[in-house]
Amino acid sequence: MLYAFIMIRTPIDRFSDTQRYGLAMLAFLWRLFLAFVKLTLLAAELVMLAALLVYTFYLQDVFAGLPDASAIDRRPAETTRIYARDGQTLLFELVDPQGGRRIIVPFNQIPQTLKNATIAVEDANFYQNAGVDLRGIVRALLQNYQAQEVVSGASTITQQLVRNVLLSPEERTSISFERKLREAYLAYRVSNEIPKDDILGMYLNQVYYGNQAYGVEAAAQAYFGKSAIELNDAEATLLAGLPQSPTVLNPLSNLEGAKARQRVTLDLMVKFGYLSAAQASAIYETPIQFAPQTASAVAPHFVNYVRDLLEQRYGPDLLYKGGLKVVTSLDPYWQAEAQRVVQQRIAALRPRDASNAAVVMLSPHNEVLAMVGSANFNDPSIDGQVNVAIAPRQPGSALKPIVYAAAMQRGWTPATVIWDVPTDFKLADGQVYRPQNYDDSWHGPQSVRMALSNSLNIPAVKAIQFAGVDNFVNLAHAMGITTLNDPAQYGLALALGAGEVKLLDLTNVYSTFANGGRARAPVSILRVTNGRGEILEQATPNDGKQALGAHGQQLAYLITSILSDNIARQYMFGPGNVMELPDRPAAVKTGTSNDWRDSWALGYTPDITVGVWVGNSDNSPMQEIAGVNGAGVIWRDIMNVYNQDRPVREFTPPDGIVEASVCKDTGVVADAGCPNQVKEDFIAGTEPKNSDVQVVTLKVGGDGACLAASYTPKDQVREKRFVIYPPEYQNWAASTGQPQPPTERCPPPPPTADTALARIAEPTANATITTTQTLVRGMARGSYTLEFGAGAEPTTWQPITQGTDSDGLLGIWPTADLPPGVYTLRLSVTSPEGVPIEARQQVNVTHGTG
Repeated sequence: MLYAFIMIRTPIDRFSDTQRYGLAMLAFLWRLFLAFVKLTLLAAELVMLAALLVYTFYLQDVFAGLPDASAIDRRPAETTRIYARDGQTLLFELVDPQGGRRIIVPFNQIPQTLKNATIAVEDANFYQNAGVDLRGIVRALLQNYQAQEVVSGASTITQQLVRNVLLSPEERTSISFERKLREAYLAYRVSNEIPKDDILGMYLNQVYYGNQAYGVEAAAQAYFGKSAIELNDAEATLLAGLPQSPTVLNPLSNLEGAKARQRVTLDLMVKFGYLSAAQASAIYETPIQFAPQTASAVAPHFVNYVRDLLEQRYGPDLLYKGGLKVVTSLDPYWQAEAQRVVQQRIAALRPRDASNAAVVMLSPHNEVLAMVGSANFNDPSIDGQVNVAIAPRQPGSALKPIVYAAAMQRGWTPATVIWDVPTDFKLADGQVYRPQNYDDSWHGPQSVRMALSNSLNIPAVKAIQFAGVDNFVNLAHAMGITTLNDPAQYGLALALGAGEVKLLDLTNVYSTFANGGRARAPVSILRVTNGRGEILEQATPNDGKQALGAHGQQLAYLITSILSDNIARQYMFGPGNVMELPDRPAAVKTGTSNDWRDSWALGYTPDITVGVWVGNSDNSPMQEIAGVNGAGVIWRDIMNVYNQDRPVREFTPPDGIVEASVCKDTGVVADAGCPNQVKEDFIAGTEPKNSDVQVVTLKVGGDGACLAASYTPKDQVREKRFVIYPPEYQNWAASTGQPQPPTERCPPPPPTADTALARIAEPTANATITTTQTLVRGMARGSYTLEFGAGAEPTTWQPITQGTDSDGLLGIWPTADLPPGVYTLRLSVTSPEGVPIEARQQVNVTHGTG
């Protein structure tokens, strides 16, 4: 009523255009109000009064300058160009998709499934709402809350259309309440002035689907090489989900994400009655074939990667219509060299079922100098258009440097001894994890340096168990890994590469080690200017953020020292392996995933970091191509070419690194008694002092299998050092022939006059005793007991005397009261070491009383 009163009492010519827009907006709000809320007349008038006050003091500024709703057209576009790092070499020219890859098709030539899918996923109440759907907003909030992710937007199809067509590029990307009000008002006007089918048709012909495709016809041709009317249900429902995030969901680089969005779309179609559950499942399971993507650019994978980054930062309209000049980090010479090496080596590996490879080269400032995404972009047999440099793959042992860095953050050193023996790891779910080594052998106690250099698996699993899986994952993310977001899915097996990482990310991790632990995102864009020459962004050198903690620079050097130790890795890989450069040090690690599906090599010198992957895009296994004979060969070739004629630069230890001699067997600082000393680097103050492995020096006799005793002939006594392992490993040591310290004394030597420990010299054997007292003489070296017994084999003994160390008279044997007969004397001696020795003498007694 108040609204009508104002309209009647105020002449229309007294209202400005902006005021008329405002009053129209009030009418729009009034219609929504009556549709959803039933209030008393008094309450309605109060609401309208409040709305008028809001308009007077706020909305008239918000609605100022709005375009005419009928102006559904587009402005001319300016070409964006992407250049190499020199700013002169043109890599690619992004033609305006609106003038190029955009073909308007009649509404009746758009598949009904695509229409239904678009409505279901974008605006379920499209045909009923007035351009703005309050119920849709509430529904979207509920759906997103239930899914814990954005599965439905609150904007209607009409709002999206006016946002992308009528609002300026700057305004459409802003996030503000004012922009939403302006958008809602325009959507209301368009919805009232244009039929719904026309609105939907304009939307489907103008919405961006990624891959430089605006509208369904351009998208159908770009992705599937066919017209929109030829799309099957699987292709149509896949496309319908892309506008939510066309760059991120691009199925050519993120098929998994695009399929997940298709699943959401199909579920919503079931919910809103467009499909049955069975039909949705059948559509989802239908295989999708993409059209080959031909390369018309230098370094096409890199160009597409940069294009996606620009779309995320600036949106497709500014990218394709803003006349941007983009100077990238790419070096055309090294891009060509990397591509040449890949194609040459893959040709040699094809007989062993290896068809594809990827390479990333990073400068010391983390600039992407080269990105080879596949062996041949235009080869559909290897899915060459897929950029494997940014595709998740299993890295095998290439993750181990991060594992050991996490363990060293918590106290381990390069000298820490780890046992490489058969080990069962009990997992949280009760299962038992039994990892094996690459060579199916066990190598006993190994230092961290030896375990990492030679890629031993059991020590790596023990390292991640010691560090903690969550701590390892946190460190990996801090150093540049963007995957591994569900560590519980893999557990301890992450140490051996059970998760998936991207080659670009992992190369960046190795660059982080090379840069002293300071992590920086890979830099691929050096400068962006708009058509007016204004700088929109410019890369500036920065030190990054220390990812390895308080002693990160020192810890990074220790990892570098291990990865560049050619002598240490010869234990498993032999001399002259592919990880050795002929003229300079290089820190490098290889990796091989299960069943020979992925071959990796990543490493760095002070001048360059290179990462290489070899495998097959379809994840099929190769014929025993490991990191060393697959990716390692490409890595070495690129490194040799890059470093040719460059001065040799060593890895220089930073302040805070000390060198100490350690006992190789124990891992602690060596003393004079250590027989096997090696030099090792440590963070100052972390030199180990204690170990559960001990080195002892013992006196042994004979062949060394027994402990020398006091009676052992001096010419048979020698000192011998033994490594004493913890009790749980002693059986293993013995079973593998590791010398163990003897526990038994050597037996006494055969008795002689000079060496006997127990000898009865008098009376002599079988002597006849005629006296009443007999002097027993001989030798006893140790405490002794002298006894006698009746017969040649007495069953009982009677003491004569006891003593210690005698060389002469041992005792006096009273024989006067003994019956005549055979008697035996026994001399029992205990050596100083506790060894029992005995001597016997048989005699005849011929006198007596009975």
